[in-house]
Amino acid sequence: MGSVECMHCQVTMTSWATAGSTVRYFQCPLCARTYSSLYDEVFRARAGACRVDVPMHPASPGKLPMASPEDQRWATVRARASRWFSRLETEQRLVARALPAPPAGQRPGRCAATVTAVAAARPARHR
Repeated sequence: MGSVECMHCQVTMTSWATAGSTVRYFQCPLCARTYSSLYDEVFRARAGACRVDVPMHPASPGKLPMASPEDQRWATVRARASRWFSRLETEQRLVARALPAPPAGQRPGRCAATVTAVAAARPARHR
């Protein structure tokens, strides 16, 4: 099989295979979509990837494509943000359960009881 091009980014995908395997993997360096040579119908239907007539350079065995330091840093930032948003959602659910229901037809306001309920529902920080 020759080189494969990402249909989303129009760039040649990197490829690798494990030692002794006939399965080849292709990954776009921009969008990180990954395809396997096992699913030939993807390439035939041009569904995300297509074959191109560019000579393929054999990869050295055991050398897999690695994420750049910038990609690793952004993955860390995304994971930290995900944990933060998850904690916020948990706090909002706890506060919603702890607050008394407002009287019918009235909007809830900021009062001492609300502030006290929010403080009581907030979990303690662990560092």
